[in-house]
Amino acid sequence: MNNIEDTILGHLLLKPELFKKTVISETNFLNEENKFIFKLLKKQYEEYQTINIIGIAENYKTEFNIKNPANKIIEKLTHLLAETLLQVNDYDYFQELLFNKYIDNEMMKVINQFKNQEINKETLLENIHSLESQSIRLDNNRLNGMEIFNLINSKNKNINFRFEKLSTTANIQEHDLVIIAARTGLGKSGFCLNLLEDLSDRYNCLYFNMEIAEKQLYQRLVSINSKIDMKYLDNPATTYQEDAIKMACEKIASKKIKVFSQGQTVATIRRKIMNESKQGHTIVFIDHVGLIKSKKNSSLYENLTEIVKELRQMSLDYDCTIFLVSQLNRTADNKQLPKISELKDSGELEQSATTVILMHDENQDKNISKDDVSITFLIGKNRNGSLGMMHYQYNKLSQRFD
Repeated sequence: MNNIEDTILGHLLLKPELFKKTVISETNFLNEENKFIFKLLKKQYEEYQTINIIGIAENYKTEFNIKNPANKIIEKLTHLLAETLLQVNDYDYFQELLFNKYIDNEMMKVINQFKNQEINKETLLENIHSLESQSIRLDNNRLNGMEIFNLINSKNKNINFRFEKLSTTANIQEHDLVIIAARTGLGKSGFCLNLLEDLSDRYNCLYFNMEIAEKQLYQRLVSINSKIDMKYLDNPATTYQEDAIKMACEKIASKKIKVFSQGQTVATIRRKIMNESKQGHTIVFIDHVGLIKSKKNSSLYENLTEIVKELRQMSLDYDCTIFLVSQLNRTADNKQLPKISELKDSGELEQSATTVILMHDENQDKNISKDDVSITFLIGKNRNGSLGMMHYQYNKLSQRFD
């Protein structure tokens, strides 16, 4: 018997207790008749803890219809009972085979909808991702005692950067979602670019830049690397500066950096992360969450909540760690230390983040004209490490934090 659907139905007829380990549903059957039979067998087993063809014929007369008449169904059940070769140890394999066949079929439906212009490209990608993320939990996914012991004793890989105190206190680990938040104009993008310049020597890095011009982004990176003020980049004052700038450009070009400066949706971000994370652990910077394009018919709060949930899931589904930039509410008091409850427009930012790093300058209004200021970094939430506070100098001319 070659049909996998028939094989599963035959196994359930011969050994009804297999329903205890059945994780597929009638939805996964492509053949409508088999879908009807599975539903019928499941109903009888749930009611009587057994499966009996005569009992089906007598007790479920009202279930049969023109498309699925009793004589035709009973004839098929009898045939399955006679022809099935019982292979209990392979039952999970049969379930997985059927489920994968169902997913492949659903994929083709979506692709054909796109070909027929019934859905757009973004909907196509979202549907494909949704199908790819579906799975069934079989017994072979269960861990034994030693596997659980090894899992809980395995050390997660830390993401370390040159800001030593912040690095050890935050204890950021692979697959975290890290929120970097501050009021407008405090240097959030500059700090993320400092992290990018540092981490891109060791990791593939994606920078989703929706805040500043691409030219300005690379100017900042070169200044951070060379420690030369941005005003000298296009007009070096000395030969030393010119050589240092050229060397910094070469260094930035050699780093593992990919910048995406156009507008993004959750779907386009996911697609790029999927592709890049296949090559190794990837650090993702998104600047910033409020600029990700979202559905038009929902409120700002609903859209942002959904976006943050999706990004957190990406950090778990793919081999990546995400640094997400966010604003603080305008109502937050500049004089007071910020709180994570002041994250703008969504409580989901606080809920989904593994770590929240808040940047603060109590003299921000007075320091606007200053080139070098002290920025307080406050770790307001941390699942992996400690809460704490530290200070770094921010040179606005070179965009460098030290």
